[in-house]
Amino acid sequence: MNLLQKPTYWVATAITLALLALGLNSLFPDLVTLRVNLLVFGFILALAAFSIACSQRFHDETSNGTLSLTTFGLSLALLIITNSMDPSWDSLILAGSVFTAVSLFLGIFVLLPLLAKKTTAICFVLFHFASIITAVTSIEPPNAPASWLATNLWAYYFRHYLTFAYLNNAYHFYSPEPGPPVLLWSKIQYEDGTFRWFKIPNRTESPIQMHYQRMLSVTESTNVASSQTPDNWEEKLQRRNLAGLANQPQITPLNRSMSQSYMFKEPADYSKRMLASYALYLTKKFAHPADKPSINIDNIKIYRVTHSIITPTDMSRGENALDPTLYYPYFMGSFDKNGNLIDPNDAFLYFLLPITRNANPNEPSVLNHSLDIHAGDVKIVPAKEGGN
Repeated sequence: MNLLQKPTYWVATAITLALLALGLNSLFPDLVTLRVNLLVFGFILALAAFSIACSQRFHDETSNGTLSLTTFGLSLALLIITNSMDPSWDSLILAGSVFTAVSLFLGIFVLLPLLAKKTTAICFVLFHFASIITAVTSIEPPNAPASWLATNLWAYYFRHYLTFAYLNNAYHFYSPEPGPPVLLWSKIQYEDGTFRWFKIPNRTESPIQMHYQRMLSVTESTNVASSQTPDNWEEKLQRRNLAGLANQPQITPLNRSMSQSYMFKEPADYSKRMLASYALYLTKKFAHPADKPSINIDNIKIYRVTHSIITPTDMSRGENALDPTLYYPYFMGSFDKNGNLIDPNDAFLYFLLPITRNANPNEPSVLNHSLDIHAGDVKIVPAKEGGN
């Protein structure tokens, strides 16, 4: 076996490059490009060493000890690489930490007897699927309480694993029945008075159905509700209704008989950060109007829209599943070109802007579109079909 076929040689070289990058990070932190190149080449060499060792072990050309030693070398290289990164590279640091832990586990796993390997693998599979089952059964079914055992297992044992692996969102969303999807509609206003709307997800712009479904999971990140009760609720509601009545044309006031959670949906801090990040993304994607590179963004109004699912009874009567009155928009705020919320005290902030229809037996119904009125887009429009 020549030198290039020895995985320990490759992994030793990877560790050396990682140590050089670690030294550069400590002594010459400004040499970022050189450090990144060393980290990338070190990572590639470490993976190559692991691949060679696995291939040789598969063909019985080496021992479990060599494979384990190479795997431990891989974990050491990954540990050094992770510590050579800037603190701002948080996502890469997290990924490096996970890969380090996994490679360390594999190094130990290789040395185990066959029975212990099988037992460990079976236990992990059982743990994985038990986690998924608790994610499904910890949600209350219609007209019945959730399982006490599943709820406690999920809360105290499985939740952290599921959150890390991002396995709980879809199982919660579709258990026991799918909830209403969340959409994001944004009005991008430019300094010259022109504007454009950008809506996600959008069926017409999704090349396949899977893309549309994945975009729904993106908007779901803005749908984490705050657990705190708003201060001075009556005052907030009064300000919102008075502002709606003062607007021309008027924005439909909210009836006090409605539940507070229905009228007002303040997001949690996490979702607020996601909204600010999304606003900043829009400022980069649509920085200028088409063919007007000198015109900048003035503000961006973002609305989180809940699309209520049509009932079987309404569908049997031929009702449109995309009827505008099935959409419930909530104003998430106006953001500047830096992604900052402009007015945290806006009277409409986090309140419902209802879309209703005034029925007239002798004439076509008229749609009162509070969202369009608030956005300054359309005042009062005839009823029409469509939506996302």
